Amino acid sequence: MNLSDTLAPLVERFRRHVSQEMVSNERLLLLLVGAVVVSVLVFIGAFWGLTSSKRGELVRSRMSLARLQAEVTGDAWPKRLETAQALKGQLAVRMWDAPTPGLAEAAFDSWIRNRFQKFGGTAQQIQITRSGVSRDGQPSSTIASLQRMTAKVIATFDQAVVMQVLADVAEADHLIVVDRLIIRSGANSRVEMDLSTFIRNADASAGAK
Repeated sequence: MNLSDTLAPLVERFRRHVSQEMVSNERLLLLLVGAVVVSVLVFIGAFWGLTSSKRGELVRSRMSLARLQAEVTGDAWPKRLETAQALKGQLAVRMWDAPTPGLAEAAFDSWIRNRFQKFGGTAQQIQITRSGVSRDGQPSSTIASLQRMTAKVIATFDQAVVMQVLADVAEADHLIVVDRLIIRSGANSRVEMDLSTFIRNADASAGAK
């Protein structure tokens, strides 16, 4: 005897007796109808909620697109471009400019020594190195024409001289940054500072030292 022969009498009994009982039992029939109606309403509610959500996303997308089109077609971007170009021009003027990087280093060295001599101090040692400029650790084509010059300066310590030199650094026509400043006290007190500036890389083939 196979499975279909076993189930056939049960199916026939359900069709003849149980289904008839369901038809004759009004309460059970109402419950089944109510369950079907509730299921349909839940489905419609879920579908309506999904449709409303998508409609809201569409409205927001259209509003964002309208704002973007207004910005692009308006005069905001040209004004921003003019501002950026003006700022770029100001920064370019503050870069150290020389026919070769070597001459730029010599000019930076001379500028630092003159600052100390101007206020009665002495720059005992100045060591300048050059390096490429990167953005987030990665080279960038927009700044490939720049190099960073860093001068490691050792000078006799005089508080008034150091303060005046730092004031000149802050007000210099060139962009100069104080990367490090250490004052060593004692019998041979001295000041150590790292000053950085930037040059346009007119001689890229020379590379960094």
